[in-house]
Amino acid sequence: MSSKELNVPDVRMVSDGSSHCFFGYYDKCPWDQSNNHLLFHRISGMDLPTGDTLAAVGYCDMERRNSFIPLTTTNSWNWQQGSMLQWLENRSGKKILFNRAIPEGYGTILFDIDRNEETLYGRPLAAASPQGDFIVSYNYDRLAVTHPAIGYSSHPVDYNLDGCPDNDGLFYVDLETRKEMLIFSYRDASDFSTEDSMSKATHWFSHAAVNPIGTRILFLHRWSECVADENQWFHRLMTISPDGSDVKVLQSSEYPLLVGQTDEVWTYEYEKNVNQISHPVWLDDNQILAWSTRNGRSRYHRYFDRSDDVEEIGGHILRENGHFTCSPDKKWLLTDTYPDPNDFKRSLLLFDMETEEVIHLGDFFADPSLTKDARCDLHPRWDREGKLICIDSVHEGVVRQLYTLDVSRWCKTLV
Repeated sequence: MSSKELNVPDVRMVSDGSSHCFFGYYDKCPWDQSNNHLLFHRISGMDLPTGDTLAAVGYCDMERRNSFIPLTTTNSWNWQQGSMLQWLENRSGKKILFNRAIPEGYGTILFDIDRNEETLYGRPLAAASPQGDFIVSYNYDRLAVTHPAIGYSSHPVDYNLDGCPDNDGLFYVDLETRKEMLIFSYRDASDFSTEDSMSKATHWFSHAAVNPIGTRILFLHRWSECVADENQWFHRLMTISPDGSDVKVLQSSEYPLLVGQTDEVWTYEYEKNVNQISHPVWLDDNQILAWSTRNGRSRYHRYFDRSDDVEEIGGHILRENGHFTCSPDKKWLLTDTYPDPNDFKRSLLLFDMETEEVIHLGDFFADPSLTKDARCDLHPRWDREGKLICIDSVHEGVVRQLYTLDVSRWCKTLV
């Protein structure tokens, strides 16, 4: 598919096409504070990798149009979230964070680019505070069983899980002092505003994020007696303070699909069922955007932390689940869709939060031969100025590449 067929301005492949290249998830900015260095993973070779394939982490200089500059490697990554690769915000110099396997399991690497030095933390990265002072952690061995698309398998996977242990869960890790603290265990989750479906279920956490001022953490609490079938998961959108206090449930899923309803469903049908709560992001220090179902209607919803206030966003036109973030000035919502089951194209959309108009940026073919866990979602992300967006895509073949799109033509109000 050519750039003309995509009908978007200045579609540019950042990677060189010789290997699999991608950034990872939608909720992190791959550009550094200078807006010149674009961070991503590179996998040697063209073949789809095995579980023990190393991923190089590095960046390209957008101003000088340099090719990939490798920094180091990791053996702990997946196609959806990569290695949780991201810039360490609000700190001097160029520093990045990502996950890597260690003998005890998985840990976080803080890599100082200027000094070419690594610092290891003994717990894996789930989310980093935008203030640069702490990270949030949970168990990727557990995710390898409960949600393989975002788990790691660098170590042998133990499928014999305790349903809700009291010594594991959501951890706080101070990047300066290295102090670790379990702030909310899986047992805590099963006992907090407990529901009947929790008693015999396996519990896990995912999709953690810290608000801009570093005072609140959002995460998804999920549980099921049948973790292998995502249609039978239960979901809760929750928030908590970094010290483990002031826990809130903002939304609970209504009900799972019954076993008989999940036979021979399309690969992505689980993303569209009425039980789903997914892809939460902080809009500011108090507001959260998430895909969720309220009163049988699945749409984007804006939640207000520590409040019962909820409002639907763009419900007349944004009717599909996707990966979404807001522009730096909060005017534009950027999102994608899952592939259409007929032509296997993913749409890329800009939604004006004020006028509720939608700009259709283009459609990107996704080869249906890619499995669910190896799929390539667009995961669109903004640059620091709100003029460029970055996507991972396979529209030119099964080898994923990193692309940037110039959206300044529409987002003229951005600085």
